[in-house]
Amino acid sequence: MRPLGVHTSIKNTLINSIEEAVQLQCTTFQIFLHSPRIWEIPEYEEQVIDEFKRLRKLHGLNPLVIHASYLINLISSKPKTIASSRYLLKREVLMADALGADYYVIHLKDNKDMDKDEIYAKTKEGFSKIGKLEKCKILIENTAKSKITSQIPDLIETLQKIESENIGGICIDTCHLFAAGYDISGEDGISKFIEEVFQSGSFGLIKLIHLNDSKAPAGSGIDRHEHIGKGHIGISGFERFLKIKELSNVPLILETPKKSPEDDLKNLNAVREILRKLES
Repeated sequence: MRPLGVHTSIKNTLINSIEEAVQLQCTTFQIFLHSPRIWEIPEYEEQVIDEFKRLRKLHGLNPLVIHASYLINLISSKPKTIASSRYLLKREVLMADALGADYYVIHLKDNKDMDKDEIYAKTKEGFSKIGKLEKCKILIENTAKSKITSQIPDLIETLQKIESENIGGICIDTCHLFAAGYDISGEDGISKFIEEVFQSGSFGLIKLIHLNDSKAPAGSGIDRHEHIGKGHIGISGFERFLKIKELSNVPLILETPKKSPEDDLKNLNAVREILRKLES
């Protein structure tokens, strides 16, 4: 069965994220390095990093995914925000690399006052400040509404235009995909997605899937995650999407609503049942 996990919490300690993943019987997991809504990022002690790596290896949790801060905006109209964003981006990616993370996922901001070429240039410059990484690769995530990342052709064009040795591919979020107009609850939407990936690039670019149902209808442009099977995509939609053979080995991370650990378990079990059905 392909790698399956959730976004776990680093509350109190990095190690907590691994403990949560193990309790939920995950085989992969995703974390923030700090609160995604503040600029400050802690310096983790070497012994904490070593213990994190040891436990991750012990429990066979692969890949490790780090999600970027929501504040990072490399194309802001405010020079101070750009400077702060470049600094935080570099700190986060280097820390992800130090932790042995496989992927660092980021949503690129849009700017209605900039054309695509200016956005590409500023974004590329921001990524150029990071330096060479040992292992971690940056993944660009699709969004629910954007001229550079919501439509598959635009997302792949963006990836190509900001080409960097540190960028390894893309992450597809099913809620964002659905909200952007790809109605993957039915065959037409699945076909449209497959055709555009093949026409614009290849499925080899997709390294990770954020598997989330959608509270909002297809094409709404609204990013609101829902429990698996409880939103507009539905169980049958996920069965169709996960049946795409080119995605059969791509890791799955759930970012579904969570009020308690039981919510994660319910969503994981819903996906496990879908995968068992498809693989039987």
